[in-house]
Amino acid sequence: MRKFGTALATLGLAATALLIPATAAQAESGSTHQSAEASVMATKYYFNTWRNATSYRYPSTSTPVGVLWAGRNYFYCQVSGERVVDSAGNYNYWWAKTDDDSGNTGVYISATAFSVGGNDQAIPGLPKC
Repeated sequence: MRKFGTALATLGLAATALLIPATAAQAESGSTHQSAEASVMATKYYFNTWRNATSYRYPSTSTPVGVLWAGRNYFYCQVSGERVVDSAGNYNYWWAKTDDDSGNTGVYISATAFSVGGNDQAIPGLPKC
């Protein structure tokens, strides 16, 4: 019986050893994704916005969450999304990712609020997400 118990204990240790690499791989995979996003949001690029701008959870006007005040603000990167036409006649489908003045992080501002760039053009000097 002692031999059988030792064999089961050895088998249990072997089974545990087989589980560890899978768990480590999953953890590494998750941390790599988080590290990539953290890396993008680690570098800040400063631009002027000419007006107060509504911030959105996604690059679309469907989910407003806060406001970014006019002036010098930092941004992380830009993506294309819903086309926006503002009251001044500016239009653009580029959105910049930032943290707004309402305390929301990782939100989007339409490129129509930027003092640089043109209609339907990416924001010069801001990398793509």
